Amino acid sequence: MKRIITVLVFTLGLISASAQDANTQKTMLTQVNKMGNAFITKDYSKFADFTYPKVLKNMGGRAKMIENIKKEVEGLEKDGMTFLSMDYGSPSKIYKVDNTLQCTLVQMIKLKVEGGTLTSNSVLLAISENEGKNWYFLDTAGFNLPTMKTLIPNLSDELEIPGRMDPVFEPDEKKE
Repeated sequence: MKRIITVLVFTLGLISASAQDANTQKTMLTQVNKMGNAFITKDYSKFADFTYPKVLKNMGGRAKMIENIKKEVEGLEKDGMTFLSMDYGSPSKIYKVDNTLQCTLVQMIKLKVEGGTLTSNSVLLAISENEGKNWYFLDTAGFNLPTMKTLIPNLSDELEIPGRMDPVFEPDEKKE
């Protein structure tokens, strides 16, 4: 009987932990989608809300980062490029390191460019400092884990950051 109770308690603990992970992932995915939507709709102030604080600081602060993003996007638009969408893959396993939760997910950005569509994939770091209630995101910009650890030393060694991913170009369909 004691063994059955032990197995039951263990199983209920696993189910509870699994449900917590699912809720944490759902919260993170909701927030990353809000971030992507803010970028696409040019709400750079809201976009900055999801930007990892150390990145904001390194870019000269929130206002400077917003100004730089706006200039970059305007420059791309002058060159004939338009952001169409930002989508996200499933998150990796969530790791707990010190007082943070950490994982990665693939970000897929579609751009309309002359003659077609360009899809650029990159790996985002997702970091929560309050048990998964709020998430910050950081594009790894083609850097690997050791390089990212120079910015965030307490990143989990278990995170998989593959480095640079080549964009894919799809030409427009030719009308005859």
